[in-house]
Amino acid sequence: MRKIGYRIFTLMLICIAASSCQGSKVDPEFVGTNTTGLTVKGQKVFVFDSMNCQTSFKRESCEYRSFTDNMSDYYCVKLDYVPTENGQKVKGELKWTSKSEIISKKGLSFTVEKTDRSGRLWLWCRKESIGVIIQTLN
Repeated sequence: MRKIGYRIFTLMLICIAASSCQGSKVDPEFVGTNTTGLTVKGQKVFVFDSMNCQTSFKRESCEYRSFTDNMSDYYCVKLDYVPTENGQKVKGELKWTSKSEIISKKGLSFTVEKTDRSGRLWLWCRKESIGVIIQTLN
């Protein structure tokens, strides 16, 4: 009887540990989005609007910026290199505006979750639950 109780307790601990890892999965809404932008913990922080926004991309420095015309809102991603394929991992840093401050995160580890023919990259950071869609330009 004691062995059965111990096994049940062990299985319960395994289930609890496994369920706590679910938060780091890629947000399906992020991967399904086709608009360039930034998502932090499930919240859309910046969505590119071609009528009010601009982008820049410097291949030499692996830096992408998206910003409103008046520069009140923006995000900037600087990567160690420009990835090209799904599954690639790349380190980088990210800076963006919130309602009241500028937020900066360094040492992020992104995985390329999706690419398309136009040069868009869907980058996901599991640890911080941050998704960035960038448009590489030639």
